Amino acid sequence: MVQGPCGTININSPCMRDGQCCKSFPKHFKDDTEENVNGYPIYRRRATEPVQVGKYSIDNRWVVPYNPWLLKKINAHINVEVCASVKSVKYLYKYVYKGRDAASVKIQKEGALDHDEILSFVEGRYVSAPEAMWRLNEFNLSHKYHTVVRLAVHLPQQ
Repeated sequence: MVQGPCGTININSPCMRDGQCCKSFPKHFKDDTEENVNGYPIYRRRATEPVQVGKYSIDNRWVVPYNPWLLKKINAHINVEVCASVKSVKYLYKYVYKGRDAASVKIQKEGALDHDEILSFVEGRYVSAPEAMWRLNEFNLSHKYHTVVRLAVHLPQQ
């Protein structure tokens, strides 16, 4: 679980943006863990002796935060960060409840304006497998109920 190498060691690394690593590596050595303004911790990093990895010399500043138990259990690379901010709840809520991608294509005569926004929404909506399973099992999407109610649309006198 080592980042890079990037920065001045390897300026051609994919994570480099405008001469700096977009993941802010290498990190600084720190004696204690501190919280930054965004609620993310700046982890303690002990000064270690560099280890030769290929043609690069790597020390503790390049180690990505990880959880050894998760790495062994799932057998995959998983970066783990602690976030103690209200922004983390907002971030998770956004991804759980955001809408699905949709595309709708209609071929019509040039200059003709015939756009039914409601029909476009209904026909262009994509329900993914997880959402379909959730709805088929009738699980609650939220404990709050919308104030908007879908009404039947009909013409006057009908």
